[in-house]
Amino acid sequence: MNLRNKRGSFTIFVTMAFAAILIMVFAVINVSIELAVGSTTEHFGRLWGRSVLAEYDRRLKDRYGLIGFYGNEYEVGKKLDFYADYTFKDKAYIKFENDKCSLEGFSLTENDVFIKQIEEIVTCDVKPVVRDYAGYEEGSTCNRKITSKWIINGLPSGGKDGGISIFSLVEKIKSEMSISGIFSQAAENIYIFRFYKDCMNERELGKTYFNNEIEYIISGKPDDIKAKKSVAGNIIAIRNSLNLIYLYSCSEKRNAALAVAQAATPGPAAYAVQALILEAWAYLEALNDMELLYAGKPVPTAKKDCNWALSFENVIDSIFNEDGEIKEYKNAEDNNPGKDKSHYIEPDIVEGSLYADYLQVLTAALPQGIKVQRMMDLIQINMKYLYCDWFLLKEHFNGLKFSIEVNGKTYEFKEEY
Repeated sequence: MNLRNKRGSFTIFVTMAFAAILIMVFAVINVSIELAVGSTTEHFGRLWGRSVLAEYDRRLKDRYGLIGFYGNEYEVGKKLDFYADYTFKDKAYIKFENDKCSLEGFSLTENDVFIKQIEEIVTCDVKPVVRDYAGYEEGSTCNRKITSKWIINGLPSGGKDGGISIFSLVEKIKSEMSISGIFSQAAENIYIFRFYKDCMNERELGKTYFNNEIEYIISGKPDDIKAKKSVAGNIIAIRNSLNLIYLYSCSEKRNAALAVAQAATPGPAAYAVQALILEAWAYLEALNDMELLYAGKPVPTAKKDCNWALSFENVIDSIFNEDGEIKEYKNAEDNNPGKDKSHYIEPDIVEGSLYADYLQVLTAALPQGIKVQRMMDLIQINMKYLYCDWFLLKEHFNGLKFSIEVNGKTYEFKEEY
């Protein structure tokens, strides 16, 4: 009897042990399957995301160095569905469901995204690759403008106003007394003078909608003529202030102006007339400076006698009429410098900063947000003009986020260039 009980107990023990081993085996198998499925999902999920990134716009990459794929959340989600179905459709032990796809925060019109790419482009010394596009619009490339409100409002900047405080900039230049000392080496400033034209330098960038692109970035005016004129007004205002500093520091010119003022208006009012004469002299010199810059000649920040072009006699003739009365002279905004590049007086010594140097100072003085958005404007305008009239920069992205549920577990992915 005891023997039979011992045998029965042993049988029960063996059965329980075997059952436990089976449970452990099945558990190990299930864990192994889940690990394998998890590893496969992680691997293929990254592959699916990178497959979407691989569809970047080649033209955008060549011309502007920017990497971005075209799409929207619905279309990208459908692509991810296709990739997942192709990968898992014949595996009965895998049940999957795509959860969501998001492109929020990855658009190339996001300032942070755009600036990050610009920094990488500048750091890696990427240069524009100019190609001939078969679909570009034929016709004149001179003095183009955009007047349609819906096109302007559809630009990344939305046609927003904003610009430079000339007063603050002049004060900064005064403290530095150097144009080159003001220029910022920020990546976007370097990028601008590598990928955009100005009225004096096309930089071998091929066809573009506007010729005066850097002038557009500074002024925000979608019109070649108005953009150039606006920038000229800024440079003239800077030169006017700096020239006036020189005139007040030069006792010979200051006393000559006072002598004429006292002859024209005796008494205390002579000092007011002297100030008017010096202001007019500084302004007319600034106009001449602008013509020198358009002729490709340099103009120094702080002038000396040898750099001064206009004689006192020329200025007096410009200020007073034959009856000795003071004339009205034009404001910088009414002037059209650069119309006749030979119409200037050259000083004894020509030295200093060129037109591009003044543009660099003006671009460096722009608020970064406005500057970056206008850079985006030109990219969108040129991409529309060159090859695709429905191109929108906001529909191009540098990354994506998505999640997928596999066998009840959610896997999240984030891929970007």
